[in-house]
Amino acid sequence: MIRPPALAQGSRLGVIATSSPINTLDDAVIAQGYRRLADLGLEVVEAPNCRKTIGHSAGTIEARVQAIHDFLRDPSINAIMAFWGGHQTHQLLEYLDFDLFAAHPKPIIGYSDLTPLLNVITARTGLVTFSGPAVISFAKPTLFEYTVRGLQRVLFEGGDVLDFEPAEIISTNLWYEHPDLRMVERPSDGWKTYVPGRARGRLFGGNIGSLLLLAGTPYWPDLDGAILFAEEDEGESPETVDRLFTRLRHMGVFDQIEGLVIGRFADSVEFTEEDSFTAILDTALRGYAIPTIYDVDFGHTDPLMTIPIGVEAELDATGKYFRLCQSWISAPT
Repeated sequence: MIRPPALAQGSRLGVIATSSPINTLDDAVIAQGYRRLADLGLEVVEAPNCRKTIGHSAGTIEARVQAIHDFLRDPSINAIMAFWGGHQTHQLLEYLDFDLFAAHPKPIIGYSDLTPLLNVITARTGLVTFSGPAVISFAKPTLFEYTVRGLQRVLFEGGDVLDFEPAEIISTNLWYEHPDLRMVERPSDGWKTYVPGRARGRLFGGNIGSLLLLAGTPYWPDLDGAILFAEEDEGESPETVDRLFTRLRHMGVFDQIEGLVIGRFADSVEFTEEDSFTAILDTALRGYAIPTIYDVDFGHTDPLMTIPIGVEAELDATGKYFRLCQSWISAPT
């Protein structure tokens, strides 16, 4: 396992757009995200393709790949963060020079459509990558201290053990559809146990719809003995979430993994008592006794934790705790 160097005050952060261009947002929203990252002591450097548009993508495949390669080779860049996701990040996989990630280890952070990129980098090279906030997380109307503190704890401070804790206040509404662009905050009900028990294994996962784009390809990661963390975006519905978890079942993923940690869903997914997420799990996990917790603080709601991929973790679904039990980052260079 390759642990990238920790960040420090003054670290330079390369921002990438691996799928959708960022200039569909107002400049003021983009600037707010960059300003809040600067408040953490990070100097933001935007990749040249971020505001380019070719069809529905942030420039050509070559330009998107080049941005990543250039940031890896540039000794002044200390970490790479996605601005946001999209739908085409997996296009880049066959064009990436994976030797560069091992030769120039740096924290690479993002979520959603970054899921294929992060998991494949870790599986191919051993470099720990990070499922966590993207720039868009910092550009939203409300920035949660839980998100900020989680990023600092993982990427700046490091350690050998980290106990994740549930957030007290959450937001699950589609803020960009709210009349005054407000993120509606409410107390959290906490993490929930679906199947009790304990598990230990390396962490892999993220957005399941994006991860499943790798199924049947040479890029699908080996999940044998893993703890899988899984979430889905605000555009899904009970029937599409059901389809995705059934796909995992049919692929034999539940025969391989040791534990399952599931992120919180947005209100727009519209689970109900009559059409619930636990009913989906009843079918998808029928015949299995995999320790499982859900409504955990990651995914397409706020706040969200920063989760190192490829690192050993422990899950106690009975006691509802989830912890890292292996160092995930090295001392700053």
